[in-house]
Amino acid sequence: MEKATINLNTKSLIKYCSNGTIPNEDILYKLQLINRRAGSDVHTVFGYRKFNDDFVDKVTVYVNDDGNETIKFSYDDFLIKLFKLLNVDGKPNTMTEEEIDKVLNERLVVLNSYNIKEKLRYEFPLIYNDYHNGIKFLREVEKMRESTSEEKTRKNIQRKHYYRCALHPTYFKFVDRQKDLYGRFVTRREEYKKFVEEGSLNNFFKKFFDMNKVAMYTANSYLNICDYLEDRSLISYYVSLVEKYLESDYDKNVEIEVENNLKINLNVIEARLSKVKSKIAPQIGIVNWELIPPGKDGIIRGEFNHRNRVVLTDKEAEFLRRKGKEKEEFYSKSNPYAKAYGVLKHDCYVAYIYDNGEILLDTLYDDNNPKTARGNATYNIKASDFDIISGLDKSVLKSHPKVTKLNHSKNWQMRVSEIVNRENNSEEKQEAITLVRKLKK
Repeated sequence: MEKATINLNTKSLIKYCSNGTIPNEDILYKLQLINRRAGSDVHTVFGYRKFNDDFVDKVTVYVNDDGNETIKFSYDDFLIKLFKLLNVDGKPNTMTEEEIDKVLNERLVVLNSYNIKEKLRYEFPLIYNDYHNGIKFLREVEKMRESTSEEKTRKNIQRKHYYRCALHPTYFKFVDRQKDLYGRFVTRREEYKKFVEEGSLNNFFKKFFDMNKVAMYTANSYLNICDYLEDRSLISYYVSLVEKYLESDYDKNVEIEVENNLKINLNVIEARLSKVKSKIAPQIGIVNWELIPPGKDGIIRGEFNHRNRVVLTDKEAEFLRRKGKEKEEFYSKSNPYAKAYGVLKHDCYVAYIYDNGEILLDTLYDDNNPKTARGNATYNIKASDFDIISGLDKSVLKSHPKVTKLNHSKNWQMRVSEIVNRENNSEEKQEAITLVRKLKK
């Protein structure tokens, strides 16, 4: 499954990362040509040619589960421009799809009610400018010479282009065309999104760009985002993407000179990554976990602050005790390499560490408090990620991209067994050994 990670400015990418095989302006033109073809063609979806070249100012980098990146046209770029054209307050990237749909349809209602020029000029200034620019364009077309058949053909093409761009010299007909155009933009945008997301610009970029520079530029852009983020889980996610870049086969001896003569190279990326990691360091570490000595059941009676105690009937208590002991017995038979229990903000969790580098976090069961058997999910992480992830707040930990949630449905024990019985390699085994050594200190 692919996930959109970041939008990159197309002209900046061309300026700093092209391979010099053709002039930069030709790269942009070729990109615009791609946008006219089937697969991401604005005209194909919306029926008008006006915006064929306009939605290429940004590209979006997608990353799949294996860490492979795909570059595509940016649907966000389309939405941002649509907001501007319809004079909508707010930014689409801060809104839900329902909110976007609501505000765009509200603007369509307003557009459909406007026929007076001055009202259009006030409510939709960019659409109003299109009217005047369109008339100016048509006047220039009419001035074209047509003494030869070739000139007549060229003039005809220009006229057809004018009408295919949803333009018309008669004001009321122009407004009708705009209502139709923007109605299509709003109601068919999901179709355009599908065109965009099913496409790929990777081959195009490999042909005209230095992909080593593109990879470094992207990693640096991830770090730029981290400078403004407050959400620790998102910062951790972008950190993981930069770390994947550092572990990749890209040549990292390249250097990029960007705005204000700033130079981006491997040393800069590593220094910035270290700084970003320090930003989230206060809540990171393994100090919130203590190793359970071999032979112990992991339950330190009376030392855990169990919250929200409720009075249970004997029947309810017996059911929960049976459920809790069944879960404990299952984990015991799964033969973990070691166990650790959480303290402080993790005092309700047990970490089962396996020698294949897998870790399962589950609710700590206390026989004195049967309610603790109600935990309804297990969280799976890698031993290599334990230092970072295990120190996060519970709410952040549960939504972290490197955490897999296993709900306690009917087959949850089978799914857990598949994880803990997965064959390990020497590197993963060493990660588990190293983690246990740290916890012993």
